[in-house]
Amino acid sequence: MNHIDALLHCVDEQSALLNEFIETLQAEGDLLLGTPSNEALSALAIRKADYARRLAELDQNRATTLTDLGQPNDRHGIAAICAEYPDLQYAFEILFERAEQASSLNHANGETIKAFTERNQQALDTLRGLMGEDLYDAHGRLPKK
Repeated sequence: MNHIDALLHCVDEQSALLNEFIETLQAEGDLLLGTPSNEALSALAIRKADYARRLAELDQNRATTLTDLGQPNDRHGIAAICAEYPDLQYAFEILFERAEQASSLNHANGETIKAFTERNQQALDTLRGLMGEDLYDAHGRLPKK
């Protein structure tokens, strides 16, 4: 396989993996709208970490291939290689579209988690204000006096 074919294959793999990652992020978003269990959130966090690891590996492969082709692994290098090999343009457009979608979904889920965390903290602060020092800690124990 020549470098151009290897680059195209890598970009296509990244796009396919991003499609799976997007599905996971959508599932996470749906789960966050309900009352998710810790186990379900933990399982999604593990899946997301695995996708991040695999995407980083593919990104490194793409960077190496671009370097082998005399281009940096950045937008300028990608634009230059696409100008030289126009068949790559569509694959990179799809990749960037998927990456943007994944980033937006991940950001939205993060904002939802942040809102839940803030709401829970406000509820705890309110309870502490009402109960004083006799409020249970995160382990279900009264604080030591």
